[in-house]
Amino acid sequence: MKTSSLVFFRLLATHRALLWCALALLLAGCVTQEQVATIVAQSNASIVTGQLGDWPAASGGKADSGWEQANERIEAFVAAHPAQPAITAPLRVRQALLLLANGQISLGQAAFDAANESDLRTDRDRALKQNAAHLVWWFAHSTSSTWPATDQANARKALESLAESQGNLIGSPEIRDYLAEMRAWIGLAAAKQTANTDAARTRLIDALDVYGRTFSEHDLEVVNNGAEQLPDLRALTTDVRRRVRGRAVLDAARQFNQSNGLNAHPANATFDRLINRS
Repeated sequence: MKTSSLVFFRLLATHRALLWCALALLLAGCVTQEQVATIVAQSNASIVTGQLGDWPAASGGKADSGWEQANERIEAFVAAHPAQPAITAPLRVRQALLLLANGQISLGQAAFDAANESDLRTDRDRALKQNAAHLVWWFAHSTSSTWPATDQANARKALESLAESQGNLIGSPEIRDYLAEMRAWIGLAAAKQTANTDAARTRLIDALDVYGRTFSEHDLEVVNNGAEQLPDLRALTTDVRRRVRGRAVLDAARQFNQSNGLNAHPANATFDRLINRS
Protein backbone atom coordinates (compact mmCIF):
# COMPACT_ATOMS: atom_id res chain seq x y z
CA MET A 1 0.00 0.00 0.00
CA LYS A 2 1.23 3.47 -0.81
CA THR A 3 2.09 5.65 2.17
CA SER A 4 -0.33 8.40 1.12
CA SER A 5 -3.23 5.95 0.90
CA LEU A 6 -2.41 4.51 4.30
CA VAL A 7 -2.29 7.99 5.82
CA PHE A 8 -5.67 8.82 4.28
CA PHE A 9 -7.38 5.80 5.78
CA ARG A 10 -5.73 6.37 9.14
CA LEU A 11 -7.04 9.93 9.09
CA LEU A 12 -10.51 8.80 8.12
CA ALA A 13 -10.51 6.28 10.94
CA THR A 14 -9.33 8.87 13.42
CA HIS A 15 -12.00 11.30 12.22
CA ARG A 16 -14.75 9.00 13.44
CA ALA A 17 -12.90 8.16 16.67
CA LEU A 18 -12.81 11.85 17.55
CA LEU A 19 -16.59 12.02 17.30
CA TRP A 20 -17.03 9.59 20.16
CA CYS A 21 -14.67 11.43 22.47
CA ALA A 22 -16.93 14.46 22.13
CA LEU A 23 -19.89 12.72 23.73
CA ALA A 24 -18.41 12.64 27.20
CA LEU A 25 -17.54 16.31 26.90
CA LEU A 26 -21.01 17.36 25.85
CA LEU A 27 -22.49 15.66 28.91
CA ALA A 28 -20.23 17.55 31.29
CA GLY A 29 -22.41 20.64 31.72
CA CYS A 30 -24.46 23.16 29.79
CA VAL A 31 -22.11 26.04 30.63
CA THR A 32 -19.33 24.68 28.45
CA GLN A 33 -21.41 22.89 25.81
CA GLU A 34 -21.17 25.65 23.24
CA GLN A 35 -17.40 25.94 23.65
CA VAL A 36 -16.97 22.18 23.45
CA ALA A 37 -19.20 21.96 20.38
CA THR A 38 -17.00 24.54 18.64
CA ILE A 39 -13.86 22.60 19.55
CA VAL A 40 -15.40 19.36 18.31
CA ALA A 41 -16.41 20.89 14.99
CA GLN A 42 -13.04 22.48 14.41
CA SER A 43 -10.96 19.46 15.37
CA ASN A 44 -13.10 17.20 13.20
CA ALA A 45 -12.74 19.59 10.27
CA SER A 46 -8.99 19.79 10.73
CA ILE A 47 -8.75 16.06 10.12
CA VAL A 48 -10.43 16.20 6.74
CA THR A 49 -10.15 19.74 5.38
CA GLY A 50 -7.63 20.02 2.58
CA GLN A 51 -6.58 16.35 2.86
CA LEU A 52 -9.22 14.13 1.30
CA GLY A 53 -9.63 15.59 -2.18
CA ASP A 54 -12.01 13.43 -4.24
CA TRP A 55 -13.43 11.50 -1.35
CA PRO A 56 -13.33 8.54 -0.71
CA ALA A 57 -10.75 7.66 -3.33
CA ALA A 58 -8.32 10.34 -2.21
CA SER A 59 -4.64 9.56 -2.02
CA GLY A 60 -3.72 12.15 0.58
CA GLY A 61 -3.52 15.89 0.49
CA LYS A 62 -2.01 19.02 1.85
CA ALA A 63 0.21 18.93 4.88
CA ASP A 64 -1.54 22.02 6.27
CA SER A 65 -4.81 20.64 7.66
CA GLY A 66 -5.47 23.35 10.25
CA TRP A 67 -4.63 21.02 13.11
CA GLU A 68 -2.51 23.70 14.78
CA GLN A 69 -5.48 25.98 15.34
CA ALA A 70 -7.63 23.13 16.61
CA ASN A 71 -4.85 22.11 18.97
CA GLU A 72 -4.46 25.67 20.25
CA ARG A 73 -8.19 25.88 20.95
CA ILE A 74 -8.03 22.69 22.98
CA GLU A 75 -5.04 23.99 24.94
CA ALA A 76 -6.85 27.25 25.68
CA PHE A 77 -9.97 25.40 26.85
CA VAL A 78 -7.98 23.09 29.13
CA ALA A 79 -6.09 26.06 30.62
CA ALA A 80 -9.38 27.85 31.33
CA HIS A 81 -10.89 24.84 33.13
CA PRO A 82 -8.12 23.49 35.41
CA ALA A 83 -10.60 22.27 38.04
CA GLN A 84 -12.79 20.26 35.65
CA PRO A 85 -10.83 17.10 34.81
CA ALA A 86 -14.03 15.23 33.90
CA ILE A 87 -14.24 17.59 30.91
CA THR A 88 -10.57 18.16 30.13
CA ALA A 89 -9.36 14.54 30.36
CA PRO A 90 -11.60 13.32 27.47
CA LEU A 91 -10.56 16.44 25.60
CA ARG A 92 -6.91 15.44 26.00
CA VAL A 93 -7.74 12.06 24.48
CA ARG A 94 -9.33 13.84 21.52
CA GLN A 95 -6.25 16.03 21.26
CA ALA A 96 -3.97 12.99 21.24
CA LEU A 97 -5.83 11.43 18.32
CA LEU A 98 -5.84 14.73 16.45
CA LEU A 99 -2.08 15.11 16.88
CA LEU A 100 -1.26 11.52 15.98
CA ALA A 101 -3.36 11.75 12.83
CA ASN A 102 -1.31 14.75 11.77
CA GLY A 103 2.06 13.14 12.43
CA GLN A 104 2.77 14.93 15.71
CA ILE A 105 3.85 11.81 17.56
CA SER A 106 5.60 13.37 20.58
CA LEU A 107 2.79 15.86 21.13
CA GLY A 108 0.22 13.09 20.80
CA GLN A 109 2.03 11.08 23.44
CA ALA A 110 2.11 14.11 25.74
CA ALA A 111 -1.63 14.66 25.31
CA PHE A 112 -2.35 11.04 26.23
CA ASP A 113 -0.04 11.37 29.25
CA ALA A 114 -1.98 14.45 30.40
CA ALA A 115 -5.25 12.49 30.56
CA ASN A 116 -5.52 10.61 33.85
CA GLU A 117 -7.47 7.40 33.41
CA SER A 118 -9.26 7.99 36.72
CA ASP A 119 -10.84 11.12 35.18
CA LEU A 120 -12.24 9.26 32.19
CA ARG A 121 -15.85 8.25 32.70
CA THR A 122 -16.64 6.13 29.65
CA ASP A 123 -15.42 2.74 28.48
CA ARG A 124 -14.53 4.19 25.10
CA ASP A 125 -12.26 6.91 26.55
CA ARG A 126 -10.62 4.43 28.91
CA ALA A 127 -10.06 1.98 26.05
CA LEU A 128 -8.25 4.64 24.05
CA LYS A 129 -6.15 5.65 27.04
CA GLN A 130 -5.30 2.04 27.86
CA ASN A 131 -4.17 1.48 24.27
CA ALA A 132 -2.31 4.78 24.01
CA ALA A 133 1.12 3.14 23.78
CA HIS A 134 -0.04 0.91 20.93
CA LEU A 135 -1.66 3.79 19.04
CA VAL A 136 1.40 6.01 19.43
CA TRP A 137 3.66 3.18 18.25
CA TRP A 138 1.45 2.47 15.23
CA PHE A 139 1.23 6.05 14.04
CA ALA A 140 4.99 6.40 14.47
CA HIS A 141 5.92 3.20 12.61
CA SER A 142 3.03 2.43 10.25
CA THR A 143 4.90 3.60 7.17
CA SER A 144 8.26 2.04 8.03
CA SER A 145 9.35 -0.34 5.29
CA THR A 146 11.14 -2.64 7.74
CA TRP A 147 10.38 -3.44 11.38
CA PRO A 148 13.24 -4.60 13.62
CA ALA A 149 12.61 -7.21 16.29
CA THR A 150 11.35 -4.61 18.77
CA ASP A 151 8.67 -3.43 16.36
CA GLN A 152 7.68 -7.01 15.57
CA ALA A 153 7.16 -7.52 19.31
CA ASN A 154 5.25 -4.26 19.60
CA ALA A 155 2.97 -5.33 16.77
CA ARG A 156 2.15 -8.61 18.53
CA LYS A 157 1.37 -6.80 21.77
CA ALA A 158 -0.80 -4.25 19.95
CA LEU A 159 -2.75 -6.95 18.13
CA GLU A 160 -3.46 -8.79 21.39
CA SER A 161 -4.42 -5.71 23.36
CA LEU A 162 -6.59 -4.17 20.66
CA ALA A 163 -8.44 -7.45 20.11
CA GLU A 164 -9.15 -7.69 23.85
CA SER A 165 -10.39 -4.11 24.03
CA GLN A 166 -12.46 -4.57 20.90
CA GLY A 167 -14.24 -7.54 22.49
CA ASN A 168 -15.06 -5.52 25.61
CA LEU A 169 -16.67 -2.61 23.74
CA ILE A 170 -19.89 -4.18 22.53
CA GLY A 171 -21.82 -1.13 23.76
CA SER A 172 -19.45 1.34 22.06
CA PRO A 173 -19.54 0.37 18.39
CA GLU A 174 -17.63 3.38 17.10
CA ILE A 175 -14.59 2.84 19.30
CA ARG A 176 -14.88 -0.92 18.79
CA ASP A 177 -14.76 -0.30 15.04
CA TYR A 178 -11.82 2.08 15.41
CA LEU A 179 -9.74 -0.39 17.41
CA ALA A 180 -10.72 -3.24 15.10
CA GLU A 181 -9.65 -1.25 12.07
CA MET A 182 -6.35 -0.24 13.65
CA ARG A 183 -5.77 -3.90 14.45
CA ALA A 184 -6.53 -4.89 10.86
CA TRP A 185 -4.02 -2.37 9.49
CA ILE A 186 -1.38 -3.50 12.00
CA GLY A 187 -2.00 -7.13 11.10
CA LEU A 188 -1.70 -6.35 7.40
CA ALA A 189 1.51 -4.39 7.98
CA ALA A 190 2.88 -7.22 10.14
CA ALA A 191 2.16 -9.69 7.35
CA LYS A 192 4.29 -7.60 5.02
CA GLN A 193 7.20 -7.72 7.44
CA THR A 194 7.96 -11.40 6.95
CA ALA A 195 9.39 -13.20 3.94
CA ASN A 196 7.85 -16.46 5.13
CA THR A 197 4.75 -17.10 3.03
CA ASP A 198 3.05 -19.27 5.67
CA ALA A 199 3.65 -16.68 8.40
CA ALA A 200 2.40 -13.86 6.18
CA ARG A 201 -0.73 -15.84 5.33
CA THR A 202 -1.41 -16.60 9.00
CA ARG A 203 -1.00 -12.96 10.01
CA LEU A 204 -3.28 -11.73 7.25
CA ILE A 205 -5.99 -14.27 8.07
CA ASP A 206 -5.83 -13.48 11.78
CA ALA A 207 -6.17 -9.75 11.12
CA LEU A 208 -9.18 -10.22 8.84
CA ASP A 209 -10.89 -12.82 11.03
CA VAL A 210 -10.95 -10.49 14.04
CA TYR A 211 -11.91 -7.51 11.88
CA GLY A 212 -14.77 -9.39 10.26
CA ARG A 213 -16.61 -9.74 13.56
CA THR A 214 -17.54 -6.05 13.49
CA PHE A 215 -19.59 -6.35 10.29
CA SER A 216 -23.29 -7.19 10.11
CA GLU A 217 -24.80 -9.26 7.32
CA HIS A 218 -26.10 -6.06 5.76
CA ASP A 219 -22.63 -4.50 5.97
CA LEU A 220 -21.14 -7.50 4.22
CA GLU A 221 -23.76 -7.43 1.48
CA VAL A 222 -23.11 -3.76 0.73
CA VAL A 223 -19.34 -4.16 0.87
CA ASN A 224 -19.50 -7.18 -1.42
CA ASN A 225 -21.66 -5.41 -3.97
CA GLY A 226 -19.68 -2.18 -3.82
CA ALA A 227 -22.99 -0.31 -3.81
CA GLU A 228 -22.38 2.20 -1.04
CA GLN A 229 -24.38 5.41 -1.42
CA LEU A 230 -22.00 8.06 -0.17
CA PRO A 231 -23.42 11.18 1.49
CA ASP A 232 -21.54 14.36 2.25
CA LEU A 233 -18.50 13.55 4.40
CA ARG A 234 -19.99 15.47 7.32
CA ALA A 235 -23.14 13.33 7.20
CA LEU A 236 -21.48 9.92 7.32
CA THR A 237 -23.18 7.47 9.67
CA THR A 238 -21.35 4.91 11.77
CA ASP A 239 -22.42 2.09 9.45
CA VAL A 240 -21.31 3.89 6.28
CA ARG A 241 -17.94 4.77 7.80
CA ARG A 242 -17.44 1.16 8.89
CA ARG A 243 -18.15 -0.15 5.41
CA VAL A 244 -16.07 2.44 3.54
CA ARG A 245 -13.10 1.84 5.80
CA GLY A 246 -13.62 -1.90 5.62
CA ARG A 247 -13.54 -1.85 1.84
CA ALA A 248 -10.24 0.07 2.01
CA VAL A 249 -8.72 -2.57 4.28
CA LEU A 250 -9.97 -5.37 2.01
CA ASP A 251 -8.64 -3.68 -1.11
CA ALA A 252 -5.20 -3.47 0.49
CA ALA A 253 -5.46 -7.07 1.71
CA ARG A 254 -6.45 -8.29 -1.76
CA GLN A 255 -3.49 -6.54 -3.37
CA PHE A 256 -1.08 -8.05 -0.86
CA ASN A 257 -2.67 -11.52 -0.95
CA GLN A 258 -2.59 -11.78 -4.72
CA SER A 259 0.70 -10.06 -5.45
CA ASN A 260 2.50 -12.40 -3.03
CA GLY A 261 0.61 -15.58 -3.91
CA LEU A 262 -0.51 -16.13 -0.31
CA ASN A 263 -3.80 -17.82 -1.18
CA ALA A 264 -5.17 -16.64 2.19
CA HIS A 265 -8.72 -17.63 3.07
CA PRO A 266 -10.24 -15.82 6.08
CA ALA A 267 -13.22 -17.40 7.82
CA ASN A 268 -15.60 -14.66 6.72
CA ALA A 269 -16.94 -15.81 3.34
CA THR A 270 -17.36 -12.25 2.02
CA PHE A 271 -13.85 -11.26 3.07
CA ASP A 272 -12.52 -14.45 1.50
CA ARG A 273 -14.27 -13.73 -1.79
CA LEU A 274 -13.15 -10.11 -1.91
CA ILE A 275 -9.46 -10.66 -1.21
CA ASN A 276 -9.29 -13.49 -3.75
CA ARG A 277 -11.40 -11.90 -6.46
CA SER A 278 -9.47 -10.95 -9.58
